[in-house]
Amino acid sequence: MSLRRLAASALRRGGANDGGVLAAVRAEIAHELSSSPSSSPPSLQSQDIPDFSTVSDAPRGQEVLLRRRDASEEVLVSAVLAPLRFEGEEPLPRDALMKVFVSKPDVKPVMRFDCRAFAAEGDGGSADYDVTAVCYHPFAGECDAGEDKYEGPEFRNLDPQLQVALKGYMVARGVNSKLASLLHHHLVEKERWQYMNWLKTLEEMFSKDH
Repeated sequence: MSLRRLAASALRRGGANDGGVLAAVRAEIAHELSSSPSSSPPSLQSQDIPDFSTVSDAPRGQEVLLRRRDASEEVLVSAVLAPLRFEGEEPLPRDALMKVFVSKPDVKPVMRFDCRAFAAEGDGGSADYDVTAVCYHPFAGECDAGEDKYEGPEFRNLDPQLQVALKGYMVARGVNSKLASLLHHHLVEKERWQYMNWLKTLEEMFSKDH
């Protein structure tokens, strides 16, 4: 999808009371249907994430929140698509931004891992992820309230063996390349569905002017 392509198409077509917007919207809908014909919102299948349950995945929301819980700890995974970036007129592939929280009953602090899941080139759309930051918080509610507190060194500056060990810690808790790939694909498809619904709403609005 490309909002720049849609805007450029509207300007080229011109004419009519809407400046060509309706024709451009219909052309964009046809383009999207040719590559992603599904009209139903994508959903995460429990068999694909057997270790996790879905806490939040609203069709019109941006975030996906998963939970893995047992008697010894709880793992929460929050994921959203990274902001759209362009190279010239073409949009670049979207990464997924993940935050992984690990907590234990009656034990503080809460560990937080910031990660970036990226589509691997030439691998059928599969994805892997890098850890970009590791920090901890006294309790879950303070996870986004420590802007002026020391949260540790840059992850890339840690000893390489410690970096490997920390990622292995997450993999042992089910946060692996398979989960990253699943979340990345799901978020991309979810946004496509949202975009199609936005286009259809535009089409309905501008159709009333004709």
